[in-house]
Amino acid sequence: MRKRLAVLSVVLITLLTGIVMGGCGETQKGGTDANGGGKNEKPSVVKINVSHQPYSHGLPSYVAQKEGWFKEAGLDANILFFTSGPSQNEALGADQWEVGAMGSPPAILGGVGYNSHIIAFAVDDTVSVDYWVRPDSPIAKVKGEVKDHPDIYGTAELWKGKTILCPTATSAHFMLIATLDKLGLTVNDVKIVHMEVPQAFAAFKAGQGDIVALWSPINNNAPAEGWVKVSSGLATGEVMPTVIVASDKAIKERPDAVKKWLEEYFKACDKLNQDINVQAKFLLQMQTDNGIKNDEAGALKFVEDRPLPTLDYEAKIFKGEYGKREVDTIMEKIIDFFIEQGTIKAADKEKLLKNNFIDGQFIQALTQK
Repeated sequence: MRKRLAVLSVVLITLLTGIVMGGCGETQKGGTDANGGGKNEKPSVVKINVSHQPYSHGLPSYVAQKEGWFKEAGLDANILFFTSGPSQNEALGADQWEVGAMGSPPAILGGVGYNSHIIAFAVDDTVSVDYWVRPDSPIAKVKGEVKDHPDIYGTAELWKGKTILCPTATSAHFMLIATLDKLGLTVNDVKIVHMEVPQAFAAFKAGQGDIVALWSPINNNAPAEGWVKVSSGLATGEVMPTVIVASDKAIKERPDAVKKWLEEYFKACDKLNQDINVQAKFLLQMQTDNGIKNDEAGALKFVEDRPLPTLDYEAKIFKGEYGKREVDTIMEKIIDFFIEQGTIKAADKEKLLKNNFIDGQFIQALTQK
């Protein structure tokens, strides 16, 4: 009997010792100081899935990740790169990302199809897109016939019926619609063949199509082919911002994570805006990493043409009552244009407005600090 009690005593002592030591171990790992704060406690890491394209609007995240700025801020960003907005939207439908940046047109379609939201503006994309023909095209030989738009070549008759290689539901698609509109045409007057820009360049070079839509930096190669620029975003007079977006799920379930990433995105913009040459080097590196051919001169021109956004600018365009802000005016013009051309319906616009498509809460929070 005594032997059994002795054994039980030893077991109890061992268990109690383990509990006490275990408690001590936890205290040392994440112990508290005199003020109740963690002595050795590390700040919690915020994980977030980010969607980008290897262009200027993706640069702040790329550099912040590469230089460790996200990590220093306690942000663990999983960055996914895509070739265009439509592929980003497909991934959004599969719940693969929470925040990111893209062109306005795919953002609108993402809002209609997946209830995503614009939470800020990124770089101006107006300068990125242009349209080219071969030198023997009749369109190349006629300039100045389009009223108020001297840099749009040709006439309605010359454009009508042409086959145009263009990535649909993108900034290039919108600016093509704008070009057709200035000519008095619609998408029903031409044949648009959906093709991503790198493939479109190769196909046009091989003799396919009558007109090709290109964007930077691939359009830098067009003059060497002898091709003639017959329209562009600038030629149409329209404005085409790229935008920063977030999924509806992320906004509802992880608003703090969305805000944290957006805050660090704009901090990276501020750092990169301090030296345009450093910014160009990072852009070239990002594009090289993602299989896009460019060079130092092309990268420098790219970033010079597309200044990164600032919070001061965001505060200005998001100021005011929902539906009456500058950001609303810019985006509604694009939305209305898509409705006129039959790309989306009036009911889609109503859905966007009802669902707070252009959500200013994060810019408001960041600019009222």
